[in-house]
Amino acid sequence: MDLSGFKLVESMFSSHTPEAESAVVAFAKHFSSYSINNETSSVFQKIIRYNNSKAINVLLKNRNPDSFFTILEPSRALILFAFSTLSEYRFNELYEPAVLVCLGILQNIYKNPEYGIKYYSLSIADIYHTAKYLKLENEKIEQLIISFLENLNNLSRMNNLSRMNNISSISGNIIDAHYDNSKKIESIIPSSILS
Repeated sequence: MDLSGFKLVESMFSSHTPEAESAVVAFAKHFSSYSINNETSSVFQKIIRYNNSKAINVLLKNRNPDSFFTILEPSRALILFAFSTLSEYRFNELYEPAVLVCLGILQNIYKNPEYGIKYYSLSIADIYHTAKYLKLENEKIEQLIISFLENLNNLSRMNNLSRMNNISSISGNIIDAHYDNSKKIESIIPSSILS
């Protein structure tokens, strides 16, 4: 793609006018025939991050959202896409299949948290921005988040770093608050992230 074509695509993704929305859907229809690989993944990510339900549905047609990117080798860029997308939107703004795509990346890479941390060392804000989607009350999203948090909760047993123990502790507290009716997730995750 030449520079003018690249600028056109970038301008399409930077606007949410009706024309841009239609262009993104048409672009997603065209691009959905491409296979996911290291060269195309950034375009798939842009379409998902754009958060247009029609465009996302086109990309995900006949594909499982939570395993959408599992064909790719884990990378810092893929993790950053997941965390930045989850943090960019309020919990009720990001299209649920897009949430599943991001959670699938995190679940896949952090199944073994020590392995995942080699690519990207999590922050507490990353944990909060991921856990805020528990408020959606979607069973599949809940399962992925709880599994992700349980994996992180096991970090304290594997690692003596105090920062990782803090991540582990916060993950455990969120799980407890989620399952304990006498506790609220709002008492752990800052309101600035939940609102």
